[in-house]
Amino acid sequence: MGKFASIDVALSVWSIFVQLMINVPLFLLFFLSWFITRKKIFFTWTVAWSLNLFALANVLLISNFFINTDSPQQIFLYSLYGVLKIMFGVVLLISAVQFSKRNEAINIPALFLFSSGLLLWIIFLLFSAVIIQFVVYFLVCMFLFAGVVICFKGVNYIECKVVALGFFIHGVMFLHHFSVLFSWFFERTIPVYMSRISFFDSVSEFILALTFFLGVIIRVLNEYRELNLELQKNQESLRTLVDIDPLTGLKNRRVLRSFFENIKGNEGCLAFIDVNKFKKINDGWGHNVGDKCLIAISLKMKDVFRVEDGLFRLGGDEFLIVCPGITEEEMTDRIKDFQQSIRNSVKGIVITVAVGIERFNCNSHIDEVLKRADTLMYMNKKG
Repeated sequence: MGKFASIDVALSVWSIFVQLMINVPLFLLFFLSWFITRKKIFFTWTVAWSLNLFALANVLLISNFFINTDSPQQIFLYSLYGVLKIMFGVVLLISAVQFSKRNEAINIPALFLFSSGLLLWIIFLLFSAVIIQFVVYFLVCMFLFAGVVICFKGVNYIECKVVALGFFIHGVMFLHHFSVLFSWFFERTIPVYMSRISFFDSVSEFILALTFFLGVIIRVLNEYRELNLELQKNQESLRTLVDIDPLTGLKNRRVLRSFFENIKGNEGCLAFIDVNKFKKINDGWGHNVGDKCLIAISLKMKDVFRVEDGLFRLGGDEFLIVCPGITEEEMTDRIKDFQQSIRNSVKGIVITVAVGIERFNCNSHIDEVLKRADTLMYMNKKG
């Protein structure tokens, strides 16, 4: 410790070293995250933290070897520090735009940053260390608060609000530094604790990085949830395509057994329906008119029967109606209404159907009931 001029200098060097050591694993985490996921947002944060590491390395060199205020070597390193720290703020601002807009197409303007940084470095060589720090704190503070606005503006994603919190906390830290140095222009004194402010900066930068990772985790979880909802939606659409007859909108034969399973234990009636002389309708009027007849029949079925009843198109011109909790007399009355309603439902054609009605109970087997109803329907058709 003899090389240090004072305890304050020792604490200053130690605080900067601690800040550097905290930022190294953060940089490695961002780099590994980018290397594994290839997400551009991680690449942007990797670039930002590499700039911050180089800036801190310059400050550590200044604290260790250049104690004299505003020596040429110190101004040279402070100028480099200032450029790197401002570029750190600019890249963080770019990351705020990338993250809030979920836009992987936004790139870091490398040529612009390089040329602007070179110009800033030349300008900073003309000023003292305090003025360089003053400008750096002001600009980085503005970039961070701009990041807060970008993350909040027109965005309802919770992950953007988490990232905005990190920008805000780090921005408040730089606002504090700027305020302290602003008072220096009037009082020409800086509080002693500013020599070890890097301890607080390291905490602030750790929180900033933590909010970045939390934001990404929340986004990934939300994306998985959205993907799962989309998958469920697609499954429902596929199930509808598979289970529903595309022409009539009625259930098809595929879901007949599952429907009977759902009403198992109930008594009721079913009606097997076949359109009379449907082949003659197709041959004489064309398949378009035949389709119109089938659609008209399905619409009248929906009008006459209940929502809880099972309405099926078994194929071709065969239909099935399953009504739980209904008597045979009630079923017969509904079928008569149905037959009357479809008779003249298509202009120019008289539609009639043959029907076989059969009761079922909790002990009935579906195949036996369907067979009996089918037999009755054919007997009625021949009659």
